Amino acid sequence: MQRIPSIEELSEVVENTACRVAPHSTPCCPTQHAVLPDAAQGIDVSVVTVCFNPLKAGRREVFLKNLDSVQAQEGVSMEHLIIDGASTDGTLEWLNAYQGTRHTIRILSQPDSGIYEAMNRGIALARGKYVIFLNSDDYFHDPRGMAASLARLEEFGCDFSFAPVRFSDKSIHHNPQLAPQRRLYRFLISWCFSHQTMLTSRSLLCRIDGFDTSYKSAADYDLLLRMVAAGAKGCFVPLTFATFSTGGFSEENFDEAVGECIISLQGFFRDFFHVGMSRREAEHVFTHRVFPRKYIGLYKSTQKLIRERFLGIPEGPVAWLSRWFNYIKYYLKCLFTNT
Repeated sequence: MQRIPSIEELSEVVENTACRVAPHSTPCCPTQHAVLPDAAQGIDVSVVTVCFNPLKAGRREVFLKNLDSVQAQEGVSMEHLIIDGASTDGTLEWLNAYQGTRHTIRILSQPDSGIYEAMNRGIALARGKYVIFLNSDDYFHDPRGMAASLARLEEFGCDFSFAPVRFSDKSIHHNPQLAPQRRLYRFLISWCFSHQTMLTSRSLLCRIDGFDTSYKSAADYDLLLRMVAAGAKGCFVPLTFATFSTGGFSEENFDEAVGECIISLQGFFRDFFHVGMSRREAEHVFTHRVFPRKYIGLYKSTQKLIRERFLGIPEGPVAWLSRWFNYIKYYLKCLFTNT
């Protein structure tokens, strides 16, 4: 698949930027290059929010909650980048009237080809050491989230952090505090992280050229696989601070997203594990959460990768038993699969 121009090249998008800059902050449009050295900015986190005609879609109230939740974050230096796809519903005027003052707000309004190109523009414009993507209908419900994530990143020296997420749909019953521990054994074969909780090193995002815009619905899953393939390590943040609104873009395009995940997973197995898994086999792995019998060794390698790359997950006295139980369960399922 042909990839987009590099994040550094995307910096030219600021030439005609419509932006509002909080008092005493660094100007949005530097004279030479939009992507300035992180250390020179003194900003810890850039929150990137992508939107297009949110008022027309009836999201005014939740978007306001998004803005307020970013401004409420404590103990961290932040900026909020609003990447707007040239909305025509009065969004820009509404945003410019917003009165948040704790953290800088910058707004870019230009046409784009889709959500992932807009996210890449956010990376190009970001001045923070870490970047987090918070959709316009998602929000932080705990003001300690960014500070807690930064503390864990510093403690473990990782490239990205992840945390449990709370769903806005109350019909989804789960214990958010247990979700990462329960689901990490399925890493690579399911969505186990929510980008609303992930602080990711901007330098890493630039190094791997951000999102692959040839994917229309699952570029976030592909990005995570490429991050891991690039050697990135992640750390668990034991705090549920973000609320994810169900029914978003990926859910509305679920079948397409699954198909793209399978393609990305095939590429990961090929490039990282040097395993030529067929499309049918990769589809079986992703949809049934089971490795075909001949790939038991690949499953064990995946578990080893998880233990090496994802740090800080609390383990109880029976953690080793849980790992072996998952392995035995997968082994038995693989014995009885026809794939």
